[in-house]
Amino acid sequence: MNNKTINVTIYEEKFPADDSPLATVRYTEYSDHTRRKVQKVNQVDYFDKEHFHSQVLQAVKYGLDVSICTQLSVKTLQKKLDLWTR
Repeated sequence: MNNKTINVTIYEEKFPADDSPLATVRYTEYSDHTRRKVQKVNQVDYFDKEHFHSQVLQAVKYGLDVSICTQLSVKTLQKKLDLWTR
């Protein structure tokens, strides 16, 4: 991974519905290394914790900005992201 800034934002879903996904994630990809122009944004709903963790880790390693809305513990996710990005 190069030295560009990668933004990861985590929002806690306080009162999820019974059929809510474990997490909804938006991945933002930029057109070039200057990150001035957004090329595309993809939104994915995750119902499986392992798949969610794997995909977020891959996105961060690839250099995508990640916005997470989840019913999981925000503090725990922040710790995991810190470990993943060292």
